[in-house]
Parts: sequence; C-alpha cells; structure tokens
Amino acid sequence: MDEIRDRRYIKEIISEYAARFDAWGPPESWDLDQFKTLENMILEATDITVNANTLKRFFQQRTGNPQLATRDALCRFLGYTGYTDFVTKRIRVEETAHIPAETSEEQPPATVTSAAKSNRIYRYLLGALLLIVAGYLLYILKLKDIYTNYLLSAIEFSVSDPKGANPVTITVSYNIPSPLLKDIKLVYEEANGDTSEKRLTRETGNVNATYIYEGDGYCHLQYNGHTIKTITIENRKPGWSVYTRNERKGIFRTLPISQAYHKEGYVSLPLDSVVAEARPGHLFVSYVYYKEGLVDGDNFMLEARVRNSAKDFAIPRSDVMMYILSDTGRHGFALNEAGYAYIKFISGEKSIKGDDYNLSKFNFDASTWHIMGVKVEKGTSTFFLDGQKIYQIAYTKPIGTANELILRFKGCGAVDYIKLHKLDGQLVYEQNFDEIIQ
Repeated sequence: MDEIRDRRYIKEIISEYAARFDAWGPPESWDLDQFKTLENMILEATDITVNANTLKRFFQQRTGNPQLATRDALCRFLGYTGYTDFVTKRIRVEETAHIPAETSEEQPPATVTSAAKSNRIYRYLLGALLLIVAGYLLYILKLKDIYTNYLLSAIEFSVSDPKGANPVTITVSYNIPSPLLKDIKLVYEEANGDTSEKRLTRETGNVNATYIYEGDGYCHLQYNGHTIKTITIENRKPGWSVYTRNERKGIFRTLPISQAYHKEGYVSLPLDSVVAEARPGHLFVSYVYYKEGLVDGDNFMLEARVRNSAKDFAIPRSDVMMYILSDTGRHGFALNEAGYAYIKFISGEKSIKGDDYNLSKFNFDASTWHIMGVKVEKGTSTFFLDGQKIYQIAYTKPIGTANELILRFKGCGAVDYIKLHKLDGQLVYEQNFDEIIQ
C-alpha cells in the first residue's frame, strides 16, 4: 500500500520538475548532461549530492522505490522542507478537494420473504465487519502514516555557528515530538568520512559536538535509520588549503597549499596529488583562504588571475568559479567555455542559475590567463572578466563579515594571484604565490 502511494507521489514530483524545466522537454527525453546540470543545481540549492545517474533512473522511472534521501533532496529543491512535507501538503490538497458523490437508487417494491430477511441480515453483518476491517487498515496504512508525517514536519533542528576555524564546536538545538523520540538519533559526519552517533533522551535540548577534520562535515538527524534533515558544518583551517572533491563518488580530501606550488609562481595541484579513484569524470579542485573577520562582505573589490587549461588537467567545459563567503551568505560567479554554468551569479539571497543567462558572447577561453573580479557596493554586485563588466545584480540581504575566499575549478586549475581591497582602494589581502606557503 505504501509503495503504491509513493509511486503516485513520485510521479507528482516528476510532474513538478517537468513544469519547472519545461524548456528541456519531457523528463524521459533528458540526456545525461541535463541530469548532470540538475545534479549540480540540487547540490548548490540543498548541499546534498544526488548522482546524475540516480536522477536519470528516478525521472525515467527505472527504479521501483527510490531511497528516501533522494526523494527528500528533490523535494527540498522544489521548496519543500523534504519528502514528508511534500506528501503532507499533497494529502491536505486531496482531502480538501474530495467531495463524496451522492447517489440514490429507486428500488421496486418486492415481497420480502423470511429467507430474504435472513440473507439481508447476513449482508449487513458482513458489510459491518468489512467496514471495521477497512477502518482498521485505513488507520494502520494511511492515518498512522499521515500522523507520523505530521510529527516529522513539526521537528525543530538547528545548529549554532556551523562555520569556523578548526576545530569547530557546534551546539545542536532540537525539539522532537515525544512519539518519535525513541527512533531519532544524531549522526555526526566528519570531512574525512568518519561518523559517530548520539541517541536523544529528551524531547527538547541542546547537544555539543566538536569536528576535528578540516573541510565540510555534516550533522544529520535520522529517523528509523533515514536521514530527514542535514546541516553542513564548515570546518576551516586559517590560511590557505586545497580541497579535492569528486561529487559522484563522494570523495573529499584536504591538502596543504604547498603541494600545489608551481616553480613558475602560481598554484596548480598536480594530478598525482589527487587519489586515483577521484580523478576521472567529476573532479573539482578548490584553493581556499580562510581568515575570521577578513573584510566587510558588502563593501569590497576582489580579483584573481586564473586559468584552467589542459596543462592544469581541466575537465571538458573547464569551469572556473570565484566566491567570497561569510557565515550567512556569499557573492561570486562561474564561467565555462560553453557559456553556461549550473550557477552563474550569486549575491546574498539572489542567484542566476542554469540557462538563465548565456555568457558565450564573451568567448571565454579557459586555457589562457584571465582576471575575474567582483565589486560589491551599496547592495549591488558587479562581476568582471578582464576588466569588462559582464553582469550586475542587486541584493537586499547583507552577508555580513566575509571570512573565506574560494577559487574552484573543474579539474585542477591554476591561480596566479589574488587581491582583496576595500572600496577606498586600501589593500586588505594579497597573495602572489611566488614562494611556497606552508
């Protein structure tokens, strides 16, 4: 019964995506490149990776019962809090729209014999028994499920200060409805993949946890072994680091910046520094600088000279990305040789994604050096390529004090220098990579 219901809701999820991506055509016609684009869009919006092949099987109905984590991520991208929220709202709509039909039948007069009366009594008894059984099954198979979904949607789960200098100590705040408590647990996942668990013994409370490995860790809230909520924990080492990540294989490693130093005065990670199983297909390398209280994230000028060539082990399309982040938001943009990127521009709460803006007119050739720049002033972000303005976006939600710079590449990429100024021209930070940084 649950599986039949889930299949119906899966089709409704697919219908919502088909409407949102109407320009792509029906989902059964989408190719792997479109699913890769969708994979990256979901990752940027939810911090959850759903493999492109998994998405292909889901949208083209080649899997009988997709994992709850997949359904949860897809629903979060659509604006729901998760699959439970999606189902609950669907049920409410269905119950509101349902109006039972009234029917009446005229029965011709008939002579009622004793045997007929006896048969009618048996039919009434059988009907009553069936109603009792049906009511019980309705409770077990639907009402109980609806009630559980309602309780899951009422869960409160948050983390204070999910980003900071290594090691990071977080405080998890929660409020769990009592009927769910015995099946709820917290799972702490370090950046290196190590996990630990904690059972919750009270309905409401706070729990502290310390993350010791640099990189992105996670705090999962699980119910009956299924993850229902996830918060990313950003554990940063002050100074420069190199992050290598293969999204499809779930492989993440942090390396010292010294491994990327090149004798010609720039940084570019040698491919043999990346674990072999992470190299093909979907490798991203990020050069990351972290310093608390780095600059006012709503008033600055940032530029960097970058390249992503075959010499730098670029992966086709040669994506190049620049971001500056605070604990609450980011500014930045992405370029690639196709003119499209899964997220092009982002400032505060505003973003331009997917195929919304084509940059092919700039003839971006990632194999040569370019200067990417971002200027943020008075609630407006302006993005530059080699001194030429390519886009401008206004935002309303300030990001506060920035503390992290990221230059990310599909492949290993290369960074020649990076400069950060205040709007009055005062230099805040500069790195030329002309000597080994420890």
